[in-house]
Amino acid sequence: MARTIKQSAKIKRIAIWYNQVRNFFWMIVNLFPLVYFCSTTVESIYLYTFSGISFLSLFLPVSFFNAIQLSNKPAFYEKIGIRTIRKFTQDGDMVNRIIRRRFPGYRVFNNRRDARKHISKAYFFERFHFAMFVFFFLVIPYSIWMGSIFWALVLFLNNLVFNIYPNLLQQYNRLRLKTLERKNGNPAK
Repeated sequence: MARTIKQSAKIKRIAIWYNQVRNFFWMIVNLFPLVYFCSTTVESIYLYTFSGISFLSLFLPVSFFNAIQLSNKPAFYEKIGIRTIRKFTQDGDMVNRIIRRRFPGYRVFNNRRDARKHISKAYFFERFHFAMFVFFFLVIPYSIWMGSIFWALVLFLNNLVFNIYPNLLQQYNRLRLKTLERKNGNPAK
């Protein structure tokens, strides 16, 4: 039993490390242009205003995120490429495949409690990416107002990759987990 606990802790540490490497990569690629543009172009008053509005969106209730869910069918998300995106994200297919090579029995969650934690984590990530979406969404028109269509396009593409698709991925993950719970006779909230 001690070996199983020890091995589980090791697997968890490895998963965290792989996921953090992935997070670091995506944050550098997508946030560097935003930070550069904001630090060189955006006036302080606007930067504080945009930050404040974005921060407030972190406190939106779960019901808001349920209301903006685009579909109740996983097939919708699969048609727009979510399975491809899922390969490259935290707890995504590539990370799980690498871990399973070393530890064939590895599962992201093993029971209903783990699945519910995963649903809570999905809401947390959706909140974070929604707040970032709001910030990008406010900075993009500012960049157009400043006459920089190039930066507006760069920030729009980064917002799509770093915030919109990750939010859709969280919706897809929650939907799949809730569907799985219903099939197993354990309705998710």
